[in-house]
Amino acid sequence: MSKQGALFGSGKLTVPGKGLLLIVIGVLFALASLQNAATNDNLVAAGHLTRSELRVSLDARVALWHPDDAAGPGIPIETFAENGKTPQIPGPLIRVRAGTIVIASVRNSIPNTTLTLHGMISRPAIRDGAIAIPFGTTRLVRFRASAPGTYLYWASTTGKDIANRFGADSQLSGALVIDPAGTKNVPADRIFVINEWINVTSKRGSPNFNYELDTINGKSWPYTERLSYAQNSTVRWRWLNASIGTHPLHLHGFYFSVASRGDGVMDDLYARRSDPEVTEPIAPGQTFTMVWHADRPGHWLFHCHFPYHVMRHAPIAAMLAKSPVHAGDDFMSRMGMGGLVLALTVQPSKELGIADPPAKRHVRLTVERAPDDRADTPSFRYLVNEDGQTRTEPGAIGPPIFLTRGQAASIDVTNLLDEPTSVHWHGMELQDSYYDGVPGFSGFGNHRAQLIAPGATFEARMTPPRAGTFIYHTHADDVWQLQGGLVGPLIVLKPGRTFDPNTDHIFSMTTTHAFSLNMLVNGLPQPPALTIHVGVLQRFRFLSMLTIFPDALVSLSAANHTLQWSPLAVDGADVALDHRVPKSAVETITIGQTKDFTFLPTRRGELVLQFWPDESLPRNVVTVPVHVI
Repeated sequence: MSKQGALFGSGKLTVPGKGLLLIVIGVLFALASLQNAATNDNLVAAGHLTRSELRVSLDARVALWHPDDAAGPGIPIETFAENGKTPQIPGPLIRVRAGTIVIASVRNSIPNTTLTLHGMISRPAIRDGAIAIPFGTTRLVRFRASAPGTYLYWASTTGKDIANRFGADSQLSGALVIDPAGTKNVPADRIFVINEWINVTSKRGSPNFNYELDTINGKSWPYTERLSYAQNSTVRWRWLNASIGTHPLHLHGFYFSVASRGDGVMDDLYARRSDPEVTEPIAPGQTFTMVWHADRPGHWLFHCHFPYHVMRHAPIAAMLAKSPVHAGDDFMSRMGMGGLVLALTVQPSKELGIADPPAKRHVRLTVERAPDDRADTPSFRYLVNEDGQTRTEPGAIGPPIFLTRGQAASIDVTNLLDEPTSVHWHGMELQDSYYDGVPGFSGFGNHRAQLIAPGATFEARMTPPRAGTFIYHTHADDVWQLQGGLVGPLIVLKPGRTFDPNTDHIFSMTTTHAFSLNMLVNGLPQPPALTIHVGVLQRFRFLSMLTIFPDALVSLSAANHTLQWSPLAVDGADVALDHRVPKSAVETITIGQTKDFTFLPTRRGELVLQFWPDESLPRNVVTVPVHVI
């Protein structure tokens, strides 16, 4: 086996006993000779710019990567470096104005490999190009950067595409940004590249996700960058996904709009920004630019909403070991928050003086163990008590909480579990981040919300500024408690309106410990049928809080043909009027998203509402019969 195989193998390396000492000495010597890689915050562009040309020299080489504490163990990994400079993860930033000619010299210094380079192509383009660079050779690449946008350049030494690199070559990626030509002042922005690394494989060679390391600009939470903005700042972020996974990226407390979406080769710049949202999915190789207004002070979070991507990864020493200890779901799910998380602080423009108006709505939310709780399949539940009446749901899902737009509300969360918990009000534009539900973080300064201890009660206060479909869910030990059932719909109604279950239908998609490989709808493997009336407008509210699958698909059909419905809202915010036009009733909903549609039945008959997980992971299909009378 090559030196590279010994360093980056799957943990199955078998070495004859007599040669073991020599191999160990060789590996230690190789590691000692490696240069440490620097994490790249993408603030400084690489190369030398002269008039309309950028010249940049890159070298692909092996370096030691420290995604956690710089003093901790290092991972030997393949990287890009500017010639004569420190290797970087992600790779050096290439940033130019439109019309610039980029002349890149790229050398492959990774032994026993052929480097296949992608993304260094003239733009606009409709397809990528691949450039093979054998070990010890240099290729000169020349391309024109004509189309403004956010792009990726990346490479592989295993012959795999960007959606399948997870080992030695998983960090061979960098951002390529083309700014508009002739613009004197390009809006300030930040660039974030997402990567994953997995050293351990299954017997079939597929990645063992128990040993997954997810990073933003080369670091994993809690070592990711801490961001700070002045109140009322306009914030612009560019996101690039160089990893093998899809990531539903979620901003706490604020809506954002998407200014562009790309696939690494092309980038669609929108003449007007998208409808506001709080969660945007980004698939392997994709990019997007988001813009938001930091109008409320406090500590807020931005993170991937795929629960397994925000868990503390296994210790790097164990990930590097050739015979790592077993780590089951329970072990992994209880390791705390890590991975794809950014912390940000909005600094107040003046001394904080948030005054909560007197609450006109009082709700009690109780967290307790469910009747079907077992040691091997833990089950928790929420109970909602208001005006002396207690509501729960028959399935593994919390009952809806109903609030009113503009009406101050107080929600007392009482924890009757034997473990701490917390509740996040997903999508809500809270005035005070103290109530946002991230233990030890939400709030400002030293005023931080803590975990809700067993037997304790926490009061959350909010005045919803808009009507729509939102989510409340645990933000403590996320995988464990989410799969235990601690999630529910949060519905904000317009003043004077009441919820009518005959025309307004909520569908929550989740997974549980008992059905971990299957999707549930409203906490059940088979929800009851619906009965609706001809000529009466219906509203369907869909929300996804899956923990296993990144996406869910929903469709409404009759016989063998798909019907049409009209988009109404995304993430609780109404879509623009010109977007509320009939479209095919097939929709993808990512984790942490809510989407609302209206549907007008025009004839009697039998319809079918179907739910199924991401098509790349075929599992169960949940069918809800719809009777139109």
